[in-house]
Amino acid sequence: MSSQKKDGAILSARHSFMPNRLGYCGPDENEVLLEACLTNKRSKQLLQALEAFKGAQPYLKFIGQSVGLDPFDYQVVEAYWIGNHLLDNIPRTGFYEHLRERLARKFPKEHIKSLFESRPFATFPHHALHVFNAFSTMGTVPDAFANATGPDDQVGELMDKCRISWGRILSTDKDGNLMVEYEPIIRREGILAFGKPTRTKVISQINGSSFMHDLKPGDWLSFHWGFACSTLTAVQVANLKKYTCMDMGVANAVPVPQ
Repeated sequence: MSSQKKDGAILSARHSFMPNRLGYCGPDENEVLLEACLTNKRSKQLLQALEAFKGAQPYLKFIGQSVGLDPFDYQVVEAYWIGNHLLDNIPRTGFYEHLRERLARKFPKEHIKSLFESRPFATFPHHALHVFNAFSTMGTVPDAFANATGPDDQVGELMDKCRISWGRILSTDKDGNLMVEYEPIIRREGILAFGKPTRTKVISQINGSSFMHDLKPGDWLSFHWGFACSTLTAVQVANLKKYTCMDMGVANAVPVPQ
């Protein structure tokens, strides 16, 4: 993985950076995230900034507590943002209780319950689960979706930007613009699916600096809100697709609240 080391705090910062920069989540500490990502070094300031993310951090703490690891352990962070074997070891009842206690004031209890009754689909603390189900299933709207009460196309496009995507680089240029092939998320009559493989532009530089170097055609990467986050191994690509598909299954199985 180019210019990357297995530090969970850095991996979390990379995937949190762009939505934070856009003002959708986390504290006003984008420069702290940027410095950490560019230097690949965690700091006290970075950890404090990440701990203030009210969306991601409770999930990381829950995963860590469930498997006996620090919330910023690389495997814990990878499980939440990308997906790995830790998610398969999360007690379903424990996650239900976590969501019920954490979200009772925000989400109707019956919607949380219905999320866990959508068998045979699994339910686990993965980023895309919240992206797809907070809007579709629980009848609430994340900050980034505030104005997305219209057509399926608009909601689907926002979900696609908000989830962690994976794609294969087709070309690069000197300004850090990447042409990437990926499968977009589409939404039709409330049902989510993958669209046909398409090309999209992904940026990899901020003010002329990049988190990653030596990117080349054929490399796989994760991206969030159109910004390159991390290069991916074949196993990570397979896991990200696997758990994203399962998250979509949950959203599609549960009726949308009226």
